[in-house]
Amino acid sequence: MLLIAALALLAACEKKTPQNSVLTGKFREVEAFNLTDQQSRPVANADLKGRVWIANFVFTSCNAECLILSSRFAELQRLFADEPGVAFVSFSVDPQTDTPERLGQFAQRWHADPERWYFLTGDIGKLDALIKNSFLLPITRDPMEAGKLLSQKLIHTNRFAIVDRSGIVEAYVDGLQPESVSVISRLVFEMLQESPSTKTSETSPTPRT
Repeated sequence: MLLIAALALLAACEKKTPQNSVLTGKFREVEAFNLTDQQSRPVANADLKGRVWIANFVFTSCNAECLILSSRFAELQRLFADEPGVAFVSFSVDPQTDTPERLGQFAQRWHADPERWYFLTGDIGKLDALIKNSFLLPITRDPMEAGKLLSQKLIHTNRFAIVDRSGIVEAYVDGLQPESVSVISRLVFEMLQESPSTKTSETSPTPRT
């Protein structure tokens, strides 16, 4: 029941217009994390410093939106194949099911380069805290809280978060919008042209449509 509540938030499709499918600005620095990838290797946020990276939030048993989000990542991986300064991170929102082995099988489906595209799993509490506190996205494993968030339309589960080279979230893009790949590509290219930010992280309210 708790998993269903969480997945209701992290997999539901919210209808949005192109005008509110992109949010940019200095949001929040991604806090330190230590998780495990699809090859059972430890991956920390420090390993991503110096690269622009894009995050999404999926689970391997999803047969709907997660497949679209993963296909978008696969397309972006092809577009940035010659740019080592770009990485992709898929955080599992069902870490109890998504073992490294299972994530490895899922990664193969998308021809994910393990040096560029990380599928991460780990402690459920730490992942939930990371999603809420660093990416400012709602997630709950309590059915009543899930219903409240749904009623407030605080579902941003299909968003990609784009993180700059200093580790700060600078943009959110609705991954279900057909133009999402071109929008993300433009934003990433712009970030690659910038000098790494030395600005300290800023706290902004939860992104809303």
